[in-house]
Amino acid sequence: MKLLKYIAATAACTTIYLASAPVGATEADRQALLKRLHDLTTLRADFSQQVTDINGELVQQLHGNMALSRPNLLHWQTDAPDETLMIADGENLWYYNPFVEQVTVYDQTNAVSQSPLLLLLDGESGAWQQYDVKAEGNSFALQPKPNADSSQSLQLVFAEDGVDAAITRIILDDGQGQISTINLENVVLNQALSESLFQFEIPDGVDVDDQR
Repeated sequence: MKLLKYIAATAACTTIYLASAPVGATEADRQALLKRLHDLTTLRADFSQQVTDINGELVQQLHGNMALSRPNLLHWQTDAPDETLMIADGENLWYYNPFVEQVTVYDQTNAVSQSPLLLLLDGESGAWQQYDVKAEGNSFALQPKPNADSSQSLQLVFAEDGVDAAITRIILDDGQGQISTINLENVVLNQALSESLFQFEIPDGVDVDDQR
């Protein structure tokens, strides 16, 4: 699925790999993470990203910016020369690659069940029940259960300065050995964001691949 490959390449690394279920995962850890996210209404940040392969070799470096507004809205943009744009508008998930002049659109509800990254948008999503959660300090590891729709694992690292909602790092294991690491910089929390960030207009002359 193209969407999963994109999210794996545009999500988020510490030395902790998430290939197996987190030992000691509990419902209390899940609720602790949901409580932190409950205090998050909006987040805007720049990011730097590294993607490594199954051998730990660096295969890609990216920079970009992101914004989210809970529930359900996301703006994720990588800079040139690997420019891409992903927007979740609450109903649809748009992925635009200007280099190939194509936009792919997915049903957002289905996309959430396919990627743990999108769980950040909605603490009420039933897709949370597909993951075990293990807390260790300011880090939370999410590992898919055996019957989950996705094989991707996610790790969220929060700031250590007492600002509960300040995510500083996101780590995604695509289940096939590719690890994406994103470090967030210039993080701004719970400030009003323009609605235009979460709206996508199809550019003229662009092919549309509708996967809904």
